Amino acid sequence: MRMRFGSCLWLIASALLVAACGGTDEAKRGVAEFRSRVAQKSYSEIYRTAGAELRQAATEEQFERLMTTLDRRLGAWQSADEPAWNVTRGTGGHLVRLTYQSQFAKGAASEQFVWRMQNGGPALLGYHVNSPLLIAQ
Repeated sequence: MRMRFGSCLWLIASALLVAACGGTDEAKRGVAEFRSRVAQKSYSEIYRTAGAELRQAATEEQFERLMTTLDRRLGAWQSADEPAWNVTRGTGGHLVRLTYQSQFAKGAASEQFVWRMQNGGPALLGYHVNSPLLIAQ
């Protein structure tokens, strides 16, 4: 009986872990698409496909100005380590946060993407960048 309980507990814990991780692959694909659009300077396309929260926080013009400034200060994105991630499910929906330590042409930066999984894909809710290169001189 004890062996069955342990096996059952292991099975439940494994299922919960898989459910909790759900969405990270979709979010990573969203990051890859985001990076592709940034490389093409398709900032308006990023804005139009973003979640309502991002569009309510900034106008399209403000978002494009921010992305242009990031490009000027950091240069082109080059690489990133595997991201740290956090998945939450609640009244705000199914959210995935991916945090990357990235290398750009002019230096390093920490990037955080916040995605809501909806309609089978990710919608960008937030993009946050931290780097000493962003400090006004």
